[in-house]
Amino acid sequence: MLLILLQINGFQVPSLTIWILAWIFLVIGLVALITLVVYTRYGREISIKLSIISIGISAVLLGFSFHFFLITFGI
Repeated sequence: MLLILLQINGFQVPSLTIWILAWIFLVIGLVALITLVVYTRYGREISIKLSIISIGISAVLLGFSFHFFLITFGI
């Protein structure tokens, strides 16, 4: 209903596929970031490989999610 009203006023409905991918990437990126924080706080041994993988995954997925959100809002 809301999207129909917004579409009448000239608002374009965002792509559902990009919108869903943005949310999926945001959730997975935040989980990777939380994993990194918990692991560095409570981890017994420091694993450089796990830290690098977590940083890389969270940075890439959060970057793509913000990019997809900006695309759906037309910015």
